[in-house]
Amino acid sequence: MSNELRAKLDRVAQHEASVRDTLVSRLLQWIGPLRAFTAVYRRVGPMVDPWMMRASKGRVATRLYGMPALLLSSTGAKSGRPRISPLLYTRDGDDFLVVGTNFGTKNHPAWTANLIKHPSAAIEVGSETFSVTAELLEHAEFARYWPRFVKVYRGYDVYMERLTARTPRMFRLRPAAR
Repeated sequence: MSNELRAKLDRVAQHEASVRDTLVSRLLQWIGPLRAFTAVYRRVGPMVDPWMMRASKGRVATRLYGMPALLLSSTGAKSGRPRISPLLYTRDGDDFLVVGTNFGTKNHPAWTANLIKHPSAAIEVGSETFSVTAELLEHAEFARYWPRFVKVYRGYDVYMERLTARTPRMFRLRPAAR
């Protein structure tokens, strides 16, 4: 690993240390899984969150929302156009893990198809940007890491209860030097 990549990952760790449990984060843990909230957020969040996360260098997600969040830049599986997706994540060492529950709806989120077709992507965490390579995780790894996601956001368990016809796709995002 290059010294530059190690330094960026260390700065991300400092950024992650600023995640705080707040009144807003407790409220989001409670209302986030509600169908009414997710119906609105699915349409508004992907437009507003990238702007807020970039403008605040990720501080809105960590200090106000109280959850670790990143912006995933992928290439559209069908369109080939750039796509930005705000996602919660957890870590496994230096790697970032993301899961596509799509709020418990019947279809996989589009960003998961993007990563399957184009595994080279980029993420923004705080003020750091990384090139990443995405790897779709198998069932055993999914089962191993799922509790970490529920610890970050309890709504994931509610989304899983809603899913009957599919298992969410979980990815390991392996950072590389840019």
